[in-house]
Amino acid sequence: MIKQPFTVIVLIATLLVGCASSIDKREARSDYASLESQAMGETMHYGVYTPPGWTADESLPLIVLLHGARDDETTFDRYGISSYLDEQYASDAIPRAVIVNPNGNLGFWENWKDGSYMYRDWVMKDLLPVVQKQYNTLPCPEHCHISGISMGAHGALRFAYYEPGAFNSVGAISGLIITKQKAFKPSFFQRIMLWFVPTKRIWGDINASGNEPPDLDPYIGWTQKPSLLNTRLRLSWNEDEGKSIRKSNADFHAYLAEKGRAHEVAIMEGEHLWVDWKTHIAANLRFHIWGSGDATGPQSQ
Repeated sequence: MIKQPFTVIVLIATLLVGCASSIDKREARSDYASLESQAMGETMHYGVYTPPGWTADESLPLIVLLHGARDDETTFDRYGISSYLDEQYASDAIPRAVIVNPNGNLGFWENWKDGSYMYRDWVMKDLLPVVQKQYNTLPCPEHCHISGISMGAHGALRFAYYEPGAFNSVGAISGLIITKQKAFKPSFFQRIMLWFVPTKRIWGDINASGNEPPDLDPYIGWTQKPSLLNTRLRLSWNEDEGKSIRKSNADFHAYLAEKGRAHEVAIMEGEHLWVDWKTHIAANLRFHIWGSGDATGPQSQ
């Protein structure tokens, strides 16, 4: 497949949303590495954060953190998430865990329908076995969890559909919950982005009948799909984000509650920004490993 058109899309999207500052990896808190990905057919990059004082003799749970549309594997350090978590560890506010941040470009964390990009396979088949071995993490699925932010939240939910039983819990932070059960009204910015995203190459004809199994719809999957019924789920977003994100999450939460599907939900102060997501990431760590994102008790249904 010719991949040049996607490169153009990434460049355009970067210009639309703004360019993120670079990071000196020599001074970064995370370990950075690259891997020849068989799934992608190219060299892929990733970062791994370990808690203060970690040594190779310590076996910890593994958290996969999927970044958003304008981000990469360095975003975790660039926006000070690693420093914030270091502070949280100092006060015993979060559990110890290894966090891997793969680079997923603007690929929506999908195995593209046309076969040109296989982002989910890159993470699941190429990256995770390497990280699990190198960092001596505890066995999956009991001790493996996945969180995602914005585009990554979409990815985390989809990973759970396509990789049944791979993760003990899923955390979706500020993601747009797209379902055929409700009409989707994109914002002006989202309409601009969608203009440049090759949706048919990624998902095929999403309006075609039978394009995907019905249980891939989050409303159906998280209430009816057998492999998801025991997977713990946490939804969280910020009160000053765009209306489409706030409404889609609130609607999904209400639907899950109506169906009696246990989950945790949290609405926090802030906007659609990494500086406001650091508290979500810490809360997700508690949820994934301690069972509740709120140290004083979960806000769940």
